[in-house]
Amino acid sequence: MRIVFLLIFLGSFGLIAQISLKDSVRNTFIMGLNYKATFPEGDLVKRWGFHNSIGLDIDQKLKSNLTVGLSGGFIFGSQLRDSTIFNDLYNSFGTITSLSGTPADVLFLMRGFTSHATVGQVFNRFGNNANSGLWVKVGFGFMMHKIRIETLYDVVPQLEGQYRKGYDKLTTGFSSMQFIGYLYQANVRLLKFYAGFEFTQGFTQNIRNYNFDTGGPEPDPRLDLQYGFKVGWILPISHRTKSEYYYD
Repeated sequence: MRIVFLLIFLGSFGLIAQISLKDSVRNTFIMGLNYKATFPEGDLVKRWGFHNSIGLDIDQKLKSNLTVGLSGGFIFGSQLRDSTIFNDLYNSFGTITSLSGTPADVLFLMRGFTSHATVGQVFNRFGNNANSGLWVKVGFGFMMHKIRIETLYDVVPQLEGQYRKGYDKLTTGFSSMQFIGYLYQANVRLLKFYAGFEFTQGFTQNIRNYNFDTGGPEPDPRLDLQYGFKVGWILPISHRTKSEYYYD
């Protein structure tokens, strides 16, 4: 009887046995902040060079090691390759003239995002424990990208207000993605991450009614491809594992 009371007393101070992630396959909630170094292919490589993505992955890993979730990323870069879009703005000196008559300082930046609903599988045979391993995911969703035009210190009438829409090449459409990498989940809450390669296919189209460089709409379908290395840190917000008491 004394042993029972002693166990209750110790349990009230949290001196209990925790079930480890190493013990068995468990339901785990994964919310990861990620960064992706991205290279373009297909139609996208004609317009942009290397670019970046930061985003969020939200997944629920079931006891079957099946994962379902959502993935989204903000795309940004500055390596515009197709400068012919702005040919009608450049003068004979190769600069764009501001309202004051001086060369304008203009930035052409890549901005966009992707969002996907995903399903995947963790193969823990290749993992450090039952809840880690080779992680394969596929997803289906949406892609958008455009040219962000910034006139920092000058006023360029041709690039102000609604005129920017004639140059920004706003492009949207359906997309798919595939990820293959490694999911690492340790008992230490801060030591959880994933890393691997991600591939994205955008079946997109320019949605502007008028583009100044072509003199009209651009109805032709595009195939915007991306591939790159992705790494994510899993936020330590999961619930504590279920506690159990042991009586002898």
